[in-house]
Amino acid sequence: MSKPNDIELILVGDELLKGERSDAHLAWLGRALLQSGVRIARAQAVGDTVEAIAEAVRESAARARVVITTGGLGPTTDDITRDGVAAALGLGLAFDAPTWEAIVAFFAARGREASENNRRQAMFPEGARILGNAQGTAPGFAVESRDLTVFVLPGPPLEMRPIFEAAVRARVAEIFGREPLRVETFRTTGIGESQMVSTLGEAIEKADGYVVSFLPSLVGVDVVLTQAPGAAADAPLESEAARVEKLLRDHLGAKLYEHGERSLAGVVHDLLVRRRETLGVAESLTGGSIGQTLTDIPGASAYFLAGAVTYSDASKRAMLGVAEETLARYGAVSEETCTEMAHGIRRSAGATYGIATTGIAGPTGGTAKKPVGLCYLGLAWEGGCHVKRVRYHGERDAVRRRAAHGALWLLYDHLAAR
Repeated sequence: MSKPNDIELILVGDELLKGERSDAHLAWLGRALLQSGVRIARAQAVGDTVEAIAEAVRESAARARVVITTGGLGPTTDDITRDGVAAALGLGLAFDAPTWEAIVAFFAARGREASENNRRQAMFPEGARILGNAQGTAPGFAVESRDLTVFVLPGPPLEMRPIFEAAVRARVAEIFGREPLRVETFRTTGIGESQMVSTLGEAIEKADGYVVSFLPSLVGVDVVLTQAPGAAADAPLESEAARVEKLLRDHLGAKLYEHGERSLAGVVHDLLVRRRETLGVAESLTGGSIGQTLTDIPGASAYFLAGAVTYSDASKRAMLGVAEETLARYGAVSEETCTEMAHGIRRSAGATYGIATTGIAGPTGGTAKKPVGLCYLGLAWEGGCHVKRVRYHGERDAVRRRAAHGALWLLYDHLAAR
């Protein structure tokens, strides 16, 4: 029987429905499955009851060739995804001794003992194929019939993703037998979604063979071209992607900072490593987030020399050499202070470049002259400095994130122009 959907996803957990935890799987799985030429047609979250899980699986099984569930494979009494899936498929549960032995060994290797509750994790629907979990004690499993495959995966991303890569991706590709769908991502900053669409939308949306998405975030807009379902084999995908890239570059310049999946920090990382140039960062309002973003990427020690969180005026003077007169005359949130901060960290670190941020993140502390959201972002090098004055809107976290991204873009813009 032909089914209308490729894949449906069921996210299991009361914590998702109550807002205690956000979903960590849909976006990741959606992109990963495109590499097998298939799409998630529908996703839903259900609570921790056998009836809710079973009903969701039955409904998805009627529409989709593949159903994936995540979550609910732990050792506690509310971890009942295995029970719900078994009920939906009319199967009993069976104990698997090798899985139990693996769980016992997992705990023993860490100087602990498995509890009786962990025995639940060795129970599987009859006939299930067990998907081992090297990162934890919750194996996944797959149940297959002629026109349906159900993959049941654990909830923690650090456990779910390796199991998907090791045991699910290849099987999905085998089931559907399709070529990967081509995806082109263009990352931009400094332009809003509405402006992007009004200026370039029609020209971009005519991309032959692609479905076009504009994906805004706090720090920019991603333009994503995804190969359209049923696109002809001779569709001009490569030339259309090149046309869109040129269109964006012609209109946006350095505001288009990536054709691909790298973050702005990743782009800056690669540029500095390739040029063998170095960086120091002095942060006030961003509180260390620039340094963290950069050092999250392996190999940052090749260029990232030092970071200083100088939140107080005293620390700006002592650690960066900002003049007391500058602070008294212009204040901590000023172009002059930002300039001295950027040069100060560059000199003290012995770096090619110094980045500095200072501003008012809110929600208090603003004045008519210096409102909440006012930020100064500085980039210094030997013999020069560029400070950008900008006002970001939003709550405290949004202002700080935008300022951190803006400071990195200031460096990228400088590097890209050289």
